[in-house]
Amino acid sequence: MSETRERTIERLEEHLDEAEETLSSIRPLDEKQARRVAERMDRLHSQLLAASEPPSLDAAHERLGTKPVRSDEFDSFAGEMSPSDGEG
Repeated sequence: MSETRERTIERLEEHLDEAEETLSSIRPLDEKQARRVAERMDRLHSQLLAASEPPSLDAAHERLGTKPVRSDEFDSFAGEMSPSDGEG
């Protein structure tokens, strides 16, 4: 990662820290203010997702405490779910 890009990310983190401090200091927010801030955070979240690579499925399995299913397990499960008359 280039030094300029790294510095940009550091500045972004500093701004996010400042935003967090500001939000903490202005509590409580009324419903309209909270909605306005939440909508802005949602837009920032969307921008972040668009700018970054999607998380791996391994990370999702780790977070959920699951494991990937093997293809023979999936085939067995799919067979159990199929109608016995072959229609469907």
